[in-house]
Amino acid sequence: MEFPLSEAKLLKRQFSDLLSDELWTSLLIRGKFYEFEKLLYYEVLKLYDKFCEGIIKAVSRNQEFIEAQKAKAATAGLKKLEFRVSNVRLRTGTKINYPSLYAKIAPPAYIGSRHLSSLVWQITQNCSPMYQSITCLYSVLCPSFSVAKSLLNYQGIHANYEKVRQVSLGLATACMTERSSIQLSKEDTLAGKEVVIAMDGGRSRTRVYEEGKSGRAEKFDTHWREPKMFVITTCDENGKLNKVDKPIYDGTFGDDETFELLEAYLKNLEIDKAKSVQFLADGAPWIWNRVKPSLLSLGVREDKIIETLDYYHASEHLHEMKVYFDKDKQATHFTQLKDALWKGDFKQMTRLIKEGITGVDLEEFNPFKYFRKQQERIGYQLLRDENRPCGSGVIESAIRRIVNLRFKFPSTFWYPENVEKLAFMRGVALSGRWETMMDNKFNQP
Repeated sequence: MEFPLSEAKLLKRQFSDLLSDELWTSLLIRGKFYEFEKLLYYEVLKLYDKFCEGIIKAVSRNQEFIEAQKAKAATAGLKKLEFRVSNVRLRTGTKINYPSLYAKIAPPAYIGSRHLSSLVWQITQNCSPMYQSITCLYSVLCPSFSVAKSLLNYQGIHANYEKVRQVSLGLATACMTERSSIQLSKEDTLAGKEVVIAMDGGRSRTRVYEEGKSGRAEKFDTHWREPKMFVITTCDENGKLNKVDKPIYDGTFGDDETFELLEAYLKNLEIDKAKSVQFLADGAPWIWNRVKPSLLSLGVREDKIIETLDYYHASEHLHEMKVYFDKDKQATHFTQLKDALWKGDFKQMTRLIKEGITGVDLEEFNPFKYFRKQQERIGYQLLRDENRPCGSGVIESAIRRIVNLRFKFPSTFWYPENVEKLAFMRGVALSGRWETMMDNKFNQP
């Protein structure tokens, strides 16, 4: 493929003029390095736009590409093709026009662009894949769409608030269709590894309109809802989180739905071949009622499953019990009780509680009932001997970084579906899996 001669000459002259411009040397001589970098960067972006426009227009007239568009039309049931002008927003946010085959007739249930070039190139909302990627990435990493827009503009990328929002949600929606596999590489597997899974819930204010009503003028409910999240990671031989294996963060709102999503990931990652599977969480019954049945259904042997109550949650419950201790026994018995918990000795804990608290029926004493239910999950001494984690800090950190720092600001009310989409994309970004996801989204057949 070659540029038309006139376009090739124009690009060559513009590049030559840029290199020979004495402005750049003048700026450096005067010590204006910041201005030198800024102006040169913007000029290079202009050249990028010109190169893209020239190549895209040249390819649009290429017969092989025209046949590719016709094949895509046949697959989608699109008919009566004709050339029309289409446009695309490049990585820089610059819009360019180019000729594309357009389908005048589409099947009744068809949803999507009728410009065949957009289908072949995966252009959505007239935005290139790279523009979609970088816009969504900034949106989920920044504290708001407005900040993302400002940062894009600072980078020389044209964007406005509504476009940033639309593109970000659009890409998130598209990626969610392959949610449990799209961020995974071919090398990702849990086979033969010490697996750690942790689960917990965050909090976000949501907006729910009355049925059939929406818009700024309408009143809406602002319920607190709990996005439930999990992290899948591995440990090395020293019991430290493995830095080579990138973690996986994800979650949703429903209890059953969260475990269904987790199971989909674990199945793709060959959890049945893992060396061991340790599950960490607080004392929430909705979690522990599902853990073992879920893992067993995936083919994990029962002797490989290690259920662990997060030590810091257990310690908090222990301190809530302190006020019930007889004052003359608080100092000695409670110190011994904490030591018994750290050793995972439930029998010793029971004895100390009976001796330290009088006038209480332990069978009806809620703080004690909590530990009785969790007694099989507090083997902290054995966990330490085997260099395994005792706390669920990995999920606590994930909740803070993924949910709280983006979706828990004062006076912000989210549509629940948008929280889920953007939290998913933010988790992918923070785990270092963004490029893998984009490759899987845009480079696969």
